[in-house]
Amino acid sequence: MRLAHHDHHRHSAYLLDHLDAAGFSQSQQRRIGELVLGQRGGLRKVEAGFARKDFTLLLLCLRLAVLCCHGRHQAAKVKLHVKRDRQGEVELSWGQDARERRLTPAELRTQHLLREEVAVWAKAGLLRLRWAD
Repeated sequence: MRLAHHDHHRHSAYLLDHLDAAGFSQSQQRRIGELVLGQRGGLRKVEAGFARKDFTLLLLCLRLAVLCCHGRHQAAKVKLHVKRDRQGEVELSWGQDARERRLTPAELRTQHLLREEVAVWAKAGLLRLRWAD
């Protein structure tokens, strides 16, 4: 079976919600399905999940991983640093090696997508996320 590329995150979430997966409880499958649903696009579709303390950071990690591996190309060799301060603000930045050299086109695209991600979280008002150049 194949999933349509259009709305792949919705189709994948549906399958995870209704799949009989050995070793996973139904509640675990629903939680994974909810994360998969929120992997791309706006955050309104997974608002209910933000009531759980761990969901926000789990979703952020998944979304960042998806952005860093976009387009099915080899993941950028630059390390993405994610740092959370005591006030809960999350800062994203490239590793030192990327700041000292010219970025590849794939890395520039990833950087653009990361800036868009910061805007998505700001619009939702759920997490203080910022990009540090």
